[in-house]
Parts: sequence; structure tokens; C-alpha cells
Amino acid sequence: MVGVLRRCFPESASLARVFWLYGVIPSNVLWILLLWSYAPPTATPLVAVLAVALIVYTGWIVAAIWATADNVHKPLYGVLARWITVAWALNTLLSLAFLMLDLTARTAG
Repeated sequence: MVGVLRRCFPESASLARVFWLYGVIPSNVLWILLLWSYAPPTATPLVAVLAVALIVYTGWIVAAIWATADNVHKPLYGVLARWITVAWALNTLLSLAFLMLDLTARTAG
């Protein structure tokens, strides 16, 4: 189990790789899929699954970027990456909360 967890958190990877390849690109792809599936009113289960996946992924990427933030030549980049990721995570959680409220209102009425 410990080996699996160590592979999930790439502490020795470069921050740039984790930030861009594991963070920004997949996060945007998940958001695009979620918003695309949000349009039809019959896609509620798919939206729920994607929302849960986005929450789990966001928690993982915050931890992964936090773990790799020291793998840079300029410490400022690590600090910036950590706080940008935290801000992105808060934005994701708030945006999902409002989308779920809207989806609940659409399906209830």
C-alpha cells in the first residue's frame, strides 16, 4: 500500500512537469467534460460522477504540487505554484458547489 501511495505522489518529479502535465492540462480536460455533460438535462448521473472525480483529482493535485514545490531552481516558483494551486482548488470547490445547486434546482423544478 505504501508503494502505491508513493507512486501517486511524484515527490522526485520536477515541479513544472507536475504543475503543467499532471495539474493544468488534466484539470482543464475534466472541467471541459463536466461542462459539456452539464448541458443536457438528462446527464445528471454523469455530471455527478465527473464532479466527484474532479474533487478527488483536485485533492490529489494539491498534495502532489505541494510535495514537488521544492524541486525548482528558484524557491519563489515553488511558493507561487503552491498558492496558485490552492486558489485553483478553492475555485473548483466553489464552482462545483454552485453548479450542483443549479443542477438540483433544474432537476427539482
